[in-house]
Amino acid sequence: MELEERFPPPHPSQTASNLFGLVPSVQCNDDIDIDLMPAAELYKDNLPSPELVPQELKRWKLKCKLLPKDSIPLTCAKAIKMCDPSMFPNIYTLLKIACTLPVTSCESERSASTLRRLNTFMRANMKEERLSSLALIHTNYNMPIALDKAVDIFSKLHPRRLELTSVFT
Repeated sequence: MELEERFPPPHPSQTASNLFGLVPSVQCNDDIDIDLMPAAELYKDNLPSPELVPQELKRWKLKCKLLPKDSIPLTCAKAIKMCDPSMFPNIYTLLKIACTLPVTSCESERSASTLRRLNTFMRANMKEERLSSLALIHTNYNMPIALDKAVDIFSKLHPRRLELTSVFT
């Protein structure tokens, strides 16, 4: 009882989690009915035209229902790729917000522990941009990297003044 007095429902994170109802697989499911208006109200300052959200939601639901069954996106990341920002500017913004919401606190904990491991004495004077890039690489260590492409990008960003043709000549 005391918890409900201190944290009256609905909690903002509970309201924000309703944004996952924008995913077409949820929109096409008639058994699930999620009210997206409280979530849109929560983020109305970030929306390009919040007054058009109800109409956009109706058009988005209609578009999702017209999709072939085998190509219905199941995640926010896939849904945002199929959402046209010029046709659905508010839905696109809400999907971007949904994609950036951490699903659990584990994601935040993981990046904090990564920074703790990376920020050693030797790297204490590293600039913020380089440290965050290193943290992203360390956190997403299982992603494949095209080394040749990375070397090409680095060489274009940091060209040497003296080109060495061959070490042995």
